[in-house]
Amino acid sequence: MSAVRIGLDIGGTKVHGIAADVDRPDEALAQVRTPTVVGPAGVVATALEVVERLIDALPRGTELVAVGAGIPGAVDDDGVLSNAVNLAITEPLDLRGALARALAVPATVNNDVNAAARGAATWLRSRGEAEDVALLSVGTGLAAGFVLDGRMRRGAYGLVGEIGHLAVVADGPRCSCGQHGCLELYASGRGLARQWPYDGPGPQPVAVFDAADAGDQQAVAVRDTFLHWLAEAIRILTLSVDPARIVLTGGVMRLGSRVVDPLFAQLGCDASASAFAASMRLRERTLALPTDYPAAALGAAELTAPPAPRTPEGDPAWRS
Repeated sequence: MSAVRIGLDIGGTKVHGIAADVDRPDEALAQVRTPTVVGPAGVVATALEVVERLIDALPRGTELVAVGAGIPGAVDDDGVLSNAVNLAITEPLDLRGALARALAVPATVNNDVNAAARGAATWLRSRGEAEDVALLSVGTGLAAGFVLDGRMRRGAYGLVGEIGHLAVVADGPRCSCGQHGCLELYASGRGLARQWPYDGPGPQPVAVFDAADAGDQQAVAVRDTFLHWLAEAIRILTLSVDPARIVLTGGVMRLGSRVVDPLFAQLGCDASASAFAASMRLRERTLALPTDYPAAALGAAELTAPPAPRTPEGDPAWRS
């Protein structure tokens, strides 16, 4: 009889579930996607539906040992979710407790970017690389997650990785957080939409890049501003925690080489500015996660495992 952990990537439009073998955490044995029903009861019901469908897809006798979820919003150490506006959750929701009670197995809940960072570290491990990564999610907003020396960094007050709310332009527009000139107003899907209003068919980031490629000068300026501040975000992460890898993911990164190629060219040019800039190795340490790699779901599954052993001094390498 095989044993599996199930990981859930709960988003505003869909829930993606994966069953992963406990001994091979980077291998998906079964996958299910279904539209999200928003609201507290809807999110719980959708999550349980995905788990049930995954169990049905597995060979008879497979043992479910744990369930983990990654979800946008603030998640405390007890797995209580709050401020998940995109899911119509405005009051604290004990999602961990709801899953554990319904399934009668241990459950964990983490912020979705943290779960994706764990999944990215697993992906790097499968490539023979160190589990030392800052994952930069370039989606509607801009946020980072960290697995450093093999341990996920959650932070002391739940603010780790909120890089999108660094105020970088003193006289910039007001951000939803209340500050002015935040980084995600320029280097995110929301930032592209703010500077390039668009109500046509297809994804808005694609429209900006298409217009820029066609020579529209406003679109060129918006695209170049986006790339400049995305490069700055990579620089900030590098100088903050000096990870072995910075891995890019998120909806905007589905543009693929249209973002990656000019971004890497800019990182290469930055290295020629000074010996110090060259020493940061921004281009060498940065790479894009394959768009079909289910980092958040796999990471959520792996985060159900017991924490890593303590160091010889008796303290964990990172608070978690």
